[in-house]
Amino acid sequence: MAARFIDTLRRAGLRVTSQRVAVCEFLARTKIHPTPSQVFEAVREAHPEISQATVYNTLNTLRDLGAIVEIGAGTEQTHYETDLDPHVNLVCLRCHEISDLEDTQAPEVLMDNIFHDTGFRATTLQVQVTGFCPACQEAKREEIGRKLRARAVRSSGKAAGSRGPVGDSSGEL
Repeated sequence: MAARFIDTLRRAGLRVTSQRVAVCEFLARTKIHPTPSQVFEAVREAHPEISQATVYNTLNTLRDLGAIVEIGAGTEQTHYETDLDPHVNLVCLRCHEISDLEDTQAPEVLMDNIFHDTGFRATTLQVQVTGFCPACQEAKREEIGRKLRARAVRSSGKAAGSRGPVGDSSGEL
């Protein structure tokens, strides 16, 4: 797949430097939806001389040429989709992790339906579903449980009428 990215740069008339090749190779082998800083950190290990500007410019060029797609994940940093095959991205609103739904039939059916219904021919389909991953759902349940238990403890102390000695300030209003 690195060859696809490299060919895209060549067809655009850009020089294919070793640093750009390193960015393309990282994008081809990654299984995550990387941010520019993740790409920079990974490529910098093999190319300590690479600048953030080179990474950002390469990513922006590949994006502008349609070789990769930007994904908004509710964070300040953009993530990039390197797999242009039709699929669904699952984006967690809490931890901002992005994963691919492994249901391969639904995207193609949707693309066919879009063409049949509207005449619009999709070349790629990126569906983004936002919600909460299982780990974040569990963390939220635990957080709510802690809050409810703390509230119950505070309420049981007030219900029992325990105010402490006269003049004592417990810090509560």
